[in-house]
Amino acid sequence: MSLEEMRDVDIRQVDRSSLADLRDIHVKKDSHNQPDIQDLLKQTANLYMYRVGEIVVAFDYSNNGKTVNDTFALMVQSGM
Repeated sequence: MSLEEMRDVDIRQVDRSSLADLRDIHVKKDSHNQPDIQDLLKQTANLYMYRVGEIVVAFDYSNNGKTVNDTFALMVQSGM
């Protein structure tokens, strides 16, 4: 499945049993301290969608240089 196809999977129609449980994913870093995508692809069939138990979680990635922690801190500061 291509990255575009992974991104376009409908969260309402995905087969939960086909998704990796996020708690079982171990992110390794490459030589540039970035997530090792090839290793992630060995652990999951879709880089954009996981599950946590029975809950399906969809991810959206951006190239803005902010980490998840940075974004979460901004959400907390804004009162979300």
